[in-house]
Amino acid sequence: MAYINFGSRILKQGLSGTDVEILQCLLNQLPSSMSSPISGESTFGPKTEAAVKKFQTYFGLTVDGIVGKDTYLLLGQQTGPYLPSGASVFGSRNLRKGSSGRDVWVLQNRLASTKKQYALALGGPADSIFGSKTQAAVKLFQKDMGLTQDGIVGPLTFQKLFCNTHMGGRYLQASRAERNRGFDVYFLQSHLKSLGYYTAALDGKFGPATTSAVKALQKAHAIAVDGVVGPSTYYYLAPS
Repeated sequence: MAYINFGSRILKQGLSGTDVEILQCLLNQLPSSMSSPISGESTFGPKTEAAVKKFQTYFGLTVDGIVGKDTYLLLGQQTGPYLPSGASVFGSRNLRKGSSGRDVWVLQNRLASTKKQYALALGGPADSIFGSKTQAAVKLFQKDMGLTQDGIVGPLTFQKLFCNTHMGGRYLQASRAERNRGFDVYFLQSHLKSLGYYTAALDGKFGPATTSAVKALQKAHAIAVDGVVGPSTYYYLAPS
């Protein structure tokens, strides 16, 4: 199957491809309050549409069962007007040593927040530059996923990244409507809970309890205590 990047087109009933598979993978990782199970459906069929509508309903989006820019955003993928000017959509180009840009920044955040081993390999928060340390972290991820360890982020690695790394595609904070709810906020809360900073409900909504937990983690690691989840905070979010 030819690779179709997640975020490269509007998704709706009748479509198929790797982007639909990624969508299904993401929705299947959410609790029943936020999505509904998708099984035995290889294309964007009725079950996928129902799961998308439940996701949209839960997070206050237009409930049309269609995955456009707003739904992509709350699934952790910035597209269109949500992307910084001139930035490439994450997954839209291969990344390798020497690459730089917003998509490298996303890659680094995703890896760092997933596993401490990856964060240690990166050696520090995301800097948008794909150097030797980022290459080493990518190889570790590829090894864990059973992929060829070439240090190049191509279609197969991107597919695994979307399904197995759960945040890092955007800044998260309570005071910004485009940053305060969604798939990645749910996993932010889950990681904070695993680390012992968060005890409230895993609701995917960045409220006061999430802000307090983020600030506690930031204080513990002597980084800026602002309640905003960016590279420095993502770097310390891996539970193991």
